[in-house]
Amino acid sequence: MRIAVTGPREGQLDPMRQAYTMLAVKHFAKQLGIQRLKLNILVRLHEGITLSFADSRDCEGLCEPISNRNFTIDVATWGDWITTLAHEMVHVRQFARGELNSTMSQWKSNKYCDNVEYWDQPWEKEARRLQHKLAESFSKAQW
Repeated sequence: MRIAVTGPREGQLDPMRQAYTMLAVKHFAKQLGIQRLKLNILVRLHEGITLSFADSRDCEGLCEPISNRNFTIDVATWGDWITTLAHEMVHVRQFARGELNSTMSQWKSNKYCDNVEYWDQPWEKEARRLQHKLAESFSKAQW
């Protein structure tokens, strides 16, 4: 697994924050059972409370599958950003294992239409269910 971490607008980060983020991604990947997959993960950390996108969405994190092995994760670092990163790593696993397709219209073997409310999407329910367990496990890890 290859991991790259950048700051806002592809900028440089404090080396300690970069190393801490890489440790977190590796830890989450191990906990999720995807550490041995040949994945390329770019984590972009953004200062601020939320991320804003052209289509008027505001969120704390976003996982974009470039392909089934290449991912970009955007995380707003204001607040509990480690839990947000854990949440987005669950999505990496879902995409990489083929549980969720890139258009988010198929979850496991079930088809979904576009009008499923965000909070009712099963892939989001799973990510929310696991995010705190993963973040807590990381905080208790002995480095």
